[in-house]
Amino acid sequence: MRFQLKVLLLANSILITGCVPVMVGGGMVAGSYTAARDKKLGDSLNDAKIDAEIKNRLYKIDHKLQSDVSAVTDHGCVLLTGVVSNPEWVSVAEKEAWAVNGVVEVNNHITTGDFSASQLIKDDYLTTACKSSLLCTKDVKSINYKIKTYDSVVYVLGIAKSQEELEKALNSVQKVKGVKKVVSYVKLI
Repeated sequence: MRFQLKVLLLANSILITGCVPVMVGGGMVAGSYTAARDKKLGDSLNDAKIDAEIKNRLYKIDHKLQSDVSAVTDHGCVLLTGVVSNPEWVSVAEKEAWAVNGVVEVNNHITTGDFSASQLIKDDYLTTACKSSLLCTKDVKSINYKIKTYDSVVYVLGIAKSQEELEKALNSVQKVKGVKKVVSYVKLI
């Protein structure tokens, strides 16, 4: 039963994040996926490059730092989350993120201490549930949002076409059972 739940969560997560079109159809489908977002292909590639460069810089400092910190970028806005054992690593990670070309904003939510595997599973579930909720919310273009959950706090990045869409999106995420708080880094276009 637990194995089936894990497989279901993984499959759901892959489907909702849009990885399947890239894996199934290659460049042609990936291009249409990006076109469906209100974001240019070049912007998507720049964000992916920023994420990779941050992870690379953190790895060069310490492989544990790289594995403990998550970086998610949208339109040059970087969200850092995770738990590190060394308190100095919180500022080091932020400094390294700012050093990457193309970064326009860094939101550092890295903490120090311990993090349990059960919380990680709960956070993955909440991320998937929030993405599903956005997908089912009328007048919200869910593909324009990135969701990251850490310690039951949901971080929302992306772009909204109007204040009304933004409010609908954030309300949809807030209503998911288990969400402690929603932090928005969504930009209005």
